[in-house]
Amino acid sequence: MQYLESIIESGLFSELKKSDYMDAFEQLKVSGRNYQPGETIFFEGDLIDKFCIVREGSVRSEKTYLNGEVHIVDMFDEGSVFGLAVAASRSRVTAIDYISNEVSTVVFVSMHSIQKNRFSKELQKALTFMLADSNIKMRNKIEILAEKGLRDRVMMYLHVLQAKSGTDTVTVRMSREQLAQFLCVNRSALSNELSKMKKEGIIDFKGPTFKILKKKLMLS
Repeated sequence: MQYLESIIESGLFSELKKSDYMDAFEQLKVSGRNYQPGETIFFEGDLIDKFCIVREGSVRSEKTYLNGEVHIVDMFDEGSVFGLAVAASRSRVTAIDYISNEVSTVVFVSMHSIQKNRFSKELQKALTFMLADSNIKMRNKIEILAEKGLRDRVMMYLHVLQAKSGTDTVTVRMSREQLAQFLCVNRSALSNELSKMKKEGIIDFKGPTFKILKKKLMLS
């Protein structure tokens, strides 16, 4: 029962009565594993037949191209679900790598056990909502990359984190190199732009902690 809380927080039981949680959980095939920083959870081309929940730490998804360029597709922190769209697809083959970004614990839930569950109808309805949330998150990424200016991309990303946390002070759980890869920009250019934004009083930051000082998006 050690992963019950993670299952509840993921939203999988959102369509169930609380009195049915234990019964539904006992019918699920749930496992967990600890990962070290940089350890790969799934490689590109792997078959994924389960969706995953970050219990502790963070996980990044990334795409490595033939020229060696790396693009971080997304970052998943505690409570986030990843791999669901792939696990729910017909091919179930991932086109990207999933890598532990720090010391992390990941919980795995078998899609087959959801289908065989006595509460399958309710669980699959919840999965639909979870997939919708995933699509919204991906839309946010598209909107960030749609911004032409580097400053605009930075501010759009920080505003997304702000909306999620409900506070002007947010934590970016990526190194500067990873943030540059996420925003599809050059690391040196990113560092220079962040320094300029700090001097101009638009943002403040120390390490992974950023504070938005100006509410409006600063256009380039």
